[in-house]
Amino acid sequence: MYSQFTRSTTNPTGPPQAAASGSVFPPPPPPSSGAPRPRRPRRFMSGLLTGAAVTGVAFGAATIVLDEDTTTVIEQSAPAPVEPANESGVEEAADASETSLVASIHDIVVGARPSIVSIHTTVTQADPFGRPVVGQSAGSGFVLSEDGYIVTNAHVVSGSDEISVSLDGGATIDAALVAADPRADLAVLKVDRVDLQPLPLGDSEALRVGDPVVAIGNALDLGAEPTVTSGIVSAKGRSIALPGGGSLVDLIQTDTAINPGNSGGPLLNLRGEVVGINTAVSGQGQNIGFAISIVPAQELIDQLRAGEVPRHALLGVSTRPAADGAGAEVVAIEPGSAAAAAGVEVGDVIVAVDDERIEDPVELGVAIAERRPGDIVTVAVQRDGHEARLDATLGARPS
Repeated sequence: MYSQFTRSTTNPTGPPQAAASGSVFPPPPPPSSGAPRPRRPRRFMSGLLTGAAVTGVAFGAATIVLDEDTTTVIEQSAPAPVEPANESGVEEAADASETSLVASIHDIVVGARPSIVSIHTTVTQADPFGRPVVGQSAGSGFVLSEDGYIVTNAHVVSGSDEISVSLDGGATIDAALVAADPRADLAVLKVDRVDLQPLPLGDSEALRVGDPVVAIGNALDLGAEPTVTSGIVSAKGRSIALPGGGSLVDLIQTDTAINPGNSGGPLLNLRGEVVGINTAVSGQGQNIGFAISIVPAQELIDQLRAGEVPRHALLGVSTRPAADGAGAEVVAIEPGSAAAAAGVEVGDVIVAVDDERIEDPVELGVAIAERRPGDIVTVAVQRDGHEARLDATLGARPS
């Protein structure tokens, strides 16, 4: 998403930035005259993105950026499935009937464009002196159903006073937030229309590394025409740490350009089906973007559409990397949490969850994010030179 904030009297200051080890920040906005350039289930956890502003001084940016000044751990939580090789050791090409379903990227765009929307929001914040700062931001989304339900990122509409949606053809209508899950960075909106064209949802599990993909969205809030970029699936099963703790897991990594304003827009396969929801980009390299895989997100989206905010599992510990580099050292335990009830102690080093080895706090966050409240997990900890195995019934994070 891409943002701007304005104030009628003095130059505004940008919204506060979250900071954490291995955190994710909004990318810098595009150059603006006189404007400063500040630096932003399986289950998911937290996500933030800021949108594109239409007037005033630019402050935010469109998609999550892994800040180049921090060390953000990016893990592959599970290897992508590999198709059986033929006798020469070369993977068999996809069946011709699949690769020829769409003649060109142009055909994908023509089919998908009626379902792509631009999202604009108005947000009022206070500057450091307590004075109101009015901001406008923009992002992307896509139509989920003909009766007006739209999917986007939670950060695109976070804290919004007003939300509007621009449809293909130029019509702009007010939208209501049905529900949002910041820990999954997903939201569902509703507009008063019954004639929308939904985008078909595809099978992100069937994607292979190297498969072509296409992103369509409101990059940089450039106008009525959506921006189209293309690339390939670079990796599957990625995980990234986000500000304030938590992780997004089971992400698709792609070299498709994901720019400010693309937040919440679809990543499409060659069938023109949604396989991912664009959400993040790395500031530490080039052409490294991330999209939320659609298959594990579908259950969560259905809950949001029903007005329910999904519950996320909570162990109840704060951790840091272990001194010897293997495991997550417990530095604090939430009273009454699953960890406290299981007998986890400050100073313990968590080295495994259900026999899944834990190398650092990010891997611990991913392991818990992939589970549900009420799940019973066995937590292996190193304590005084010995390993203890503790059974914990996971709690739920506050909504």
